[in-house]
Amino acid sequence: MYKKLKSALTLIFGIAAIGLFQSVNADWMNDAGGVITAGDAQDIVISLKSNPMSNPEMACLAVTFANMLSANGANVTLFVTLDGVSLADESVASSRRFKCDIPSGEISLKENLEKFLGGSPGDTGYNRDNMVVCPLCWNSRYDDEPPYYGFKSSEAVGKMILDAEKILDF
Repeated sequence: MYKKLKSALTLIFGIAAIGLFQSVNADWMNDAGGVITAGDAQDIVISLKSNPMSNPEMACLAVTFANMLSANGANVTLFVTLDGVSLADESVASSRRFKCDIPSGEISLKENLEKFLGGSPGDTGYNRDNMVVCPLCWNSRYDDEPPYYGFKSSEAVGKMILDAEKILDF
């Protein structure tokens, strides 16, 4: 009986040891390259909740990330919520005091945003779908006035969040 118990315990500990050390077989040398390619485009949502008037650096960083990721093949949506909805207000985004430092130099927040959206409303390349404005947040601050940049839609918010593979929060 003692030999059977000893054999059973040895077998149990052996199986447990093999199971615990399976992570050792991971391919640590696999390098994905860190570049998003068109073949594996990701749906990324960048959420901006800070008011550009009080924190322009955060707004610039969010828009700069959106530009960079979309230039590398990702499907990026800029989602402005809470006080960040003021980015959709033309008078806020076009303020001359907001300058963004980007890798190629300095650019205004308006130019940075319009670069991401493909121009300003009315331009042929303008894509309002790249920026979703939280309808509750916008309406509590601007009533029924439509946003200048992007669009507000309750349906779009749910679909955007459910389809997102990554959400970056600013």
